[in-house]
This record gives sequence, structure tokens and C-alpha cells, in this order.
Amino acid sequence: MNPGLQTEPVKSPMASAIQNFFCLVVLGSASLATFGYLRALQPLYGTAASNWHLNKVVWAACIFGTFAPTIPIWNGLIAAGVLLSAMPVSAYWVAVLTGRMGDVIWGPVITHTVVLAPVLSIASALVKALQEAPDQNGVMDATSMIGLPVCRMAIMTLQDIWPLIPYLKDINETSLIQYIGSFAITIWILSPFLVAAATGDSEPVPPPPAPVASTPGTPKSKKKGKTEKTIAAPPAPPPRKTKAKASSQNHSWRVMMLPSIPLLMTFFLPPTLNKPLSKPWDHPSAPLRILSSVRSPYSGVVLVGQILPNQTAASAANFTHHSLRYLRAGHSILGGVWTDERSYGKDGSNHVTLDAAGTPLGDSIYSTFVMQEAARLVVQPQAPKTALTIGLGTGISASALARHGLDTTIVDVDAAVYEAAKKYFGLEVSPEKVFIQDGRGFVSRRRHARDRRLESDPNVVDDSDLYDIVVHDLFSGGSVPGHLFTTEFWEDLKAVMRPTGVVAVNFAGKLDSDSFRSVVFTLDKAFGHCRAFHDNMDTLTDEEMNNDFNNWVFFCTPSSEPIKFRKPTEADFLNSYLRDRVLLTLEEREVNLKKVLEAIPPNREVQYTLTDGRNPLVDWQAKDALHHWKVMREVLPDVLWETF
Repeated sequence: MNPGLQTEPVKSPMASAIQNFFCLVVLGSASLATFGYLRALQPLYGTAASNWHLNKVVWAACIFGTFAPTIPIWNGLIAAGVLLSAMPVSAYWVAVLTGRMGDVIWGPVITHTVVLAPVLSIASALVKALQEAPDQNGVMDATSMIGLPVCRMAIMTLQDIWPLIPYLKDINETSLIQYIGSFAITIWILSPFLVAAATGDSEPVPPPPAPVASTPGTPKSKKKGKTEKTIAAPPAPPPRKTKAKASSQNHSWRVMMLPSIPLLMTFFLPPTLNKPLSKPWDHPSAPLRILSSVRSPYSGVVLVGQILPNQTAASAANFTHHSLRYLRAGHSILGGVWTDERSYGKDGSNHVTLDAAGTPLGDSIYSTFVMQEAARLVVQPQAPKTALTIGLGTGISASALARHGLDTTIVDVDAAVYEAAKKYFGLEVSPEKVFIQDGRGFVSRRRHARDRRLESDPNVVDDSDLYDIVVHDLFSGGSVPGHLFTTEFWEDLKAVMRPTGVVAVNFAGKLDSDSFRSVVFTLDKAFGHCRAFHDNMDTLTDEEMNNDFNNWVFFCTPSSEPIKFRKPTEADFLNSYLRDRVLLTLEEREVNLKKVLEAIPPNREVQYTLTDGRNPLVDWQAKDALHHWKVMREVLPDVLWETF
């Protein structure tokens, strides 16, 4: 072999396996950091806005990291570690500043670009560096080109998997991100020792020159007439230091950095409240008191706040409403009640109800929950005795049903929402009637249990486990969970309802929209008799009804008889001015569902039938959710959304 010819060393299978393993670690960490980042962003932008252009930003970051000049692995690792450690605080402040712009599209894009994109670019660059490098001409090889879609796919595809892991579902997203950042920094600190342990030697040192001997035909130099002997080999070099010893001497300063990692994590904490909050917290410059703030695996944060009555002229300009208590889950207000001097009742007393501490509370700040109580006014062969509420919120309608003497069952997926409703909003339902689980699973299990009982004894006539009234209220953050609006779900629900029962379904959106038409068509197909009402206390024009974002309540029954409402009595109002006004004027807010159904062409009926196999409802509602974000930002001041 020609000694001047050099060939590239062949990579061993073990080296390739280790290389691929570290690539997976980098991509998994980047995806996990994205998961935590999105959860941190949810209270400020909500799910729809945070995800609207996220995929495009991830693509751009992966492209930049793949085609940018190759970076040294250890330099990229320390850069990623520092950026990740700072991500909780940078995500909060960038989202706060962009949120104040009021642009629900560009605000999240700017936030993703400033906070998330640099981390993902470095991750893609590290994957490229771990794979084959460009050739001498700087041209990317096939491995790097293939790595680009792999990086993007790994980061985004895993977003659907992380929530299924119990530990990740419950962990604090700030801690999650900083753990990943601290891990990267720790690996960087220990890198010289890891390399030393892997190689077992110091940095490459040129071998000593070989002895040079005289060869035949080589002239011998002469000195003083004597023939010079063959040149002797030089003395052996002194023993070299081992890699581990050299590293420990030259890089011991890195080890001294390890204790500083917890301090770094503390320095980069976002200015949010402790969760759980040990005692009520008053805002230093706004008439805002936070009574409770806890973490939630479903909405990021569940918070109870109160806008105080005493306001300065400056704060009154921002807080158009005062003296109210609200329940917040992520970037959604689940409900609220009037407090202080606005908590009066119809009988002249200073309250409509009381919370767990005996604090007077007034009417609901939203009329939707009171309108749901109109299900009691639907004429049935016998007075309703049992009720089921799927989706609790502040518990306004559930408490009212219980106060009217109905045996009321509550199903809600979030335990934090239930605890807040019980402690701060006067929920009056027995704890043994509360089920913290997904509504779809609860209804399905109830149906199957009843079916098994009927199969074992077809002569059973006991129908005490059937519900006379169902309140279905799952709207949050501008959208609803699609799996609880399908034909299959409504069939399960009918199986646990009395044949003459009624369900009140809350939905928010524009009448002239695919999402509204799909809900109307699917409900009509499942039940046969439905009526719908908007919750606006003012008369709406056709244009406002079609194009404005409104709350709607559908009343549906599996009965063969159309829905009719009886006239409310004083006992139906429960000492509430709002119930008096809403229930007495219910039919003034009715929308003609027949026109909505007639406007659907026969060839598009399949498109508007929501099923488990085909359910575009969530995608259709995405734009409505963006509009909802803007509406809520206009109704309530920025400081309320920024405090959690």
C-alpha cells in the first residue's frame, strides 16, 4: 500500500450505535422542552394561539440548524443548556410583551421565534454534528439532508405522547425545562472527564521520530579522518501525562461550577405565583387579589382571583368591572360571581349564596349558566328528580339543581376546578356525587353497566339510575373537546337519560360557521327535537347573530314530543335578579334552528355529521378560539392575564 495514501477510518457498529443514541437524546430533550414551553405559554396565549403557527417555526428552526455552519458539539451543548435554563423566564416576559400588542397571530410567532427557535436550531445543529460532516466542499451529504425532516418529526410527533406519561402530566413545566437545561450544562462541565474516560489517553501527541540509520550507498561524513558511525536513536521521551490527569489539572475549574446550577435555576424563575399559593396575594399596583393558584395537568393553572371594589382613578380606567370573583383555567375564564356591594339578592339581603367561609356571593357574571337551568322548565310527564352535569366550572347550574332538590351528579376531569368551586363559589353538591374523570368515559361506563344489568335480567324496570336532566358544559379557551360532541357520545348519553329527559348543551361560536352547523346537525340527528338560545341580554340583529361570537345553549330531548317550557315561578329564581331576568325572557333569544338545517345542502350532510371516525370540530373551532382570545383581552385588562 502506498504510505502516502490516506483512507477515512471505518466507523465501528458500536460507535454508530452510540452516535445514534446521542442523537435520540438530543431530539427527545428538544421535544420535551417544547412540551414544557407550550404548557408555560398556555396561561398567556391559550392552546389554539400557541399552536397556530408552531409547526412552521419548528420547521424554520430545524432548517436553520441543519444548513448553518457546523458548530462544535460542546459549545452547542453549553449554549442550549443556558437557553433552556432561561426559557421559563424568557417565555413569560416575551409572551407578556407580545400579548400586550393584542395580535393573536404574530404575538405567539414572535414568542416562538425569540424563545423556542434558538433551542431547536441548536438541537438540529448538534444532530448534524453528531452525524457525518459535510465534505471538503461544504456540501451536505445525504445523511444530513435526511436528518432535517427527522428532527422536525421527532420534535412535533412526540407532543402527542408526552401528556400520556403520568409523571410528565403532573410535573411543573418550569422545573421540567430547567432540568433539561441543567442536564446539558452538567454534561458540558463533565465533558473533559467523559472524553478522558472514553479514550483513556491525553490529547493526540506526535510520536517520536524513528531512528535514522545509514544505508548502503550513503556517503559517510568524516571528521578528523575518522569514519562516523551510524546515527544513534534519540533518547526516549519522558512519560506523558495521562488524559485523566491532564484533564483534572486543566479543567478542575469546571467542577467548581456544578454547585452553581441550582443557583442558576433559581435566578431564571419566572415572576409567577407559588403553586399552591399559601395565602391570598394582593397585587402591588392593581385592585386584584389572588385567592388561590394551583397547577393543573389539563390547563396549566387553575386560579381564583377577585377584582376589588376600591379602585383609584388610574386603575378604574383599565378595570371596567369591579367587585367580582372569577375562576380561571389556563387562558379561559370558567365563570365568576359578583361580590361585596354587588352580591345582593332579590329579597334585599346582601347575598345570593355563600362560599365555604361564609363570604356573601352574588349572581353569576355570565348569564349562560343561569340559562342552562331552564332545563328544569322543560315540560316532562313527571317532575325531574335526577341531574347530571358534565363540566363543572364554578358550579352555578349544578348548585342550583341541587338547591331545587334534584339528586345531582357532577363529572369533571380537573380536580382543581372542583376544589375551587367548592371552596370559593358555594358549590352545594355532596362529595360522593362528584366524579373526577373524563365525561366520555363516565357516560360510556354507565351505559355498559346498565346494558349488562338488563342482559342479566330483562325484566328489570328500575330506572333510578337514569337522568332527567343533563347539563353539558365543556367550553373552555374558545373551543370544546370534540370527542364529547360526536354521534357515538350522544347515543351513549341517551342510553343513561330518561326517554323524556332533556340535555342542555353549551356551545360558543358564530352561527354562520361550520362548527355551529355541525353541532346543530349532529344533535338534531341524535335527538330529533332541539331548540337553541343565545345568552345575550340584548336583542341581536341577524348580522350580529350570524357573525358575532356568542354563547348558545341547546336544549334537546329523545322524547317524541317537541320541547315546551313552562312559565317560571318565584321559586325558580333562588333569590336571584339574573335568574328572574333570564328565565322570564328566554324565548326572546331563540334562534330558528330549522333555517340552519335547511341551509345545509343534502350532499354535505355527511360533512357536518360528527363521528368518532370523522370529527373536524376542533379544527373548525381553531379560528373561533383566536377570536375568543382577542375578545377576552378586550374585556379584562392585561394585568389580570399576566398574574397567575
